[in-house]
Amino acid sequence: MLPPPVLVIDECLNARLATQLAQRGRPARSIASLGLRGLEDPQVFSALSDLDEPFVIVTADEAMPLDWRGTIDAAGITVAVIDSHHTAEYSVAQWYGDVVHRWAHVMGQQPSGSIRRYTSRGHREWRPRSTRRR
Repeated sequence: MLPPPVLVIDECLNARLATQLAQRGRPARSIASLGLRGLEDPQVFSALSDLDEPFVIVTADEAMPLDWRGTIDAAGITVAVIDSHHTAEYSVAQWYGDVVHRWAHVMGQQPSGSIRRYTSRGHREWRPRSTRRR
C-alpha cells in the first residue's frame, strides 16, 4: 500500500501551514523546506516528481493549472487549488489557512493527476474562471 501523499505547500501560501498540518498528523512539507524556493513551476514539478513518495501541490495560484496544464497532465501532477474568493470577515492568510485545514484530509485522498479547487464550502474539479464579471 502506498503511503498517503505529502501535501506540498506552495510558496504563495504561508509555509507554516506545512508545520501545522504535520502537527495534526498529516504528511506535509513546504516548498522552502524541500529546498525548492524561487524555482519556476516546471522546475518544482520536475524536482517533486523525483521524490519517492506521492504528493499533492497545494497552491493559491489559480493560474497554475492554466499556465502549466500540459506539463501537469504529462507528469501526472496532483494539484489542490485554494479558491481566492473570500468574505470580508477573513484576511487572505486566514482564508487560505482555514480552507487548507478544512480540506486537508480530502486533498490527501485526491485522485492522482487530478486538479481540484477548494473553497470553504466544498471542492470540485478545477476549471478556468470565466472572464465575465457580474
